[in-house]
Amino acid sequence: MHQHTVEVNVACSVEEVYNLWQRVENVPRWMPLVKEVKIIKGFDDLSLWKFGLGFPLLTQWTSHITQRVPQKLIAWESVSGLKNRGCAEFFPTDKGCRLCLTVAFDLPGGVVGTLLETVNIDRWLEANLVESLNRFQSLIEKEVLRQKGW
Repeated sequence: MHQHTVEVNVACSVEEVYNLWQRVENVPRWMPLVKEVKIIKGFDDLSLWKFGLGFPLLTQWTSHITQRVPQKLIAWESVSGLKNRGCAEFFPTDKGCRLCLTVAFDLPGGVVGTLLETVNIDRWLEANLVESLNRFQSLIEKEVLRQKGW
């Protein structure tokens, strides 16, 4: 499995950061490669994810929340489709919250997987994860300031 860990400091409380992150259907707002996340009706801890650049570089999986510790940790793993797992950890800081995101995944098979290996997918994915967390930071800080009337 390819694994990456990235983190960002957010000028919002752990509670605010956790509350936005746990609503997985919001993830496409800050991760452009995540095209859609739908909670599976009747199963709050199962969701269908669509990910990629577009056809033929598009894949999907069903994800299961394996662990949820309010304001500390959300962990998941795929139960079908692209094999992956990860966790988001939330740490209080003097200025808010440090969000630490770890993701691990297997490349898809066939031509797409071979292509991804040749373009140094690890470096590209890490840069994309950093950009996505920076986008998350900006988004939540603006939303919290707006809610507080600042």
